[in-house]
Amino acid sequence: MASSIKLLIKMIFVVGMFFCFGSHATAECIGVVTAGGGQGFWGDVIKGANQAGKELGIEIHARGAVDEANVEGQRYIIESTMKFGCKGLVLAPNSKDRKKDVAKLKAQGIPTVFIDRDIGGDRISIIKTENFSAGEKAGIEMAKALGGKGKIALLRFNEDVVSTTAREKGFIKGATGGGLEIVVDQYIGTMVGEARSEAYRILKGSKKIDGIFTPNESTSLGVIKALERLNKAGKVVHIGFDAHKIMIESLKSKHIYGFIVQRPFQMGYQGVHTVYRAIRGKDIKQKVNTDVVFISRENINNTEIIKILGLQD
Repeated sequence: MASSIKLLIKMIFVVGMFFCFGSHATAECIGVVTAGGGQGFWGDVIKGANQAGKELGIEIHARGAVDEANVEGQRYIIESTMKFGCKGLVLAPNSKDRKKDVAKLKAQGIPTVFIDRDIGGDRISIIKTENFSAGEKAGIEMAKALGGKGKIALLRFNEDVVSTTAREKGFIKGATGGGLEIVVDQYIGTMVGEARSEAYRILKGSKKIDGIFTPNESTSLGVIKALERLNKAGKVVHIGFDAHKIMIESLKSKHIYGFIVQRPFQMGYQGVHTVYRAIRGKDIKQKVNTDVVFISRENINNTEIIKILGLQD
């Protein structure tokens, strides 16, 4: 009974909190369902999708649940999005359960393109970061920052999310290969508030930590706030992942050492273009790797970095 009530609450929360772009017109449309909500990483995915839709003259119906761990919530959003009559779907799957949903869409003649992560199945294309290599890059940067010596904490996102898991594995390779020792390795949750509380608890009870890696936006934001509360901001080499205005401000104020930035705009943009081509029977690339950049205080004012971060006036 309790679990049923909990599920109902989560579903109501999803319905009330998803974000949506595009009108309810009956024009040709493509659905875009992200793994999470907000105006950071997933917001940039939507911006890219909307830009593609504008160029192609089609409607984009984009939605994402607030909590990336809400598996049933994402299924509900997929079903409600496709009720607009969209002929294709761009999806960032938050569970392997999505294979069944994609198979159903395929049976209806609706192609699906995965972005950000791949869970296999009947998707026609994958557009994502090479997550293992991106995590390894973060580990190498951490080793360089600490001079190849130090104790570090790996504060993970969620064991069921393949993209962040790959980043974490890559980080371990890069960091330990560079001489660092991982002394804390724990999951801190999928929401910023949860990540902040768990990070505070873990770091408050830990002995000296020289560096911390966080594999996505929410864990990065949570650890920034936890370190500030502990008066340790800037005293620990914290390397995060993804970009958010708080992370950018924290970098400039030296509260975070740096972060790995993906190209979420390109994921949304290329995802829509790929689905559009597939609908029309045109050739598509089955796999597209989007690149990453390490943002630091040394390069944040570079013209190209300013463009990547969307900081132009």
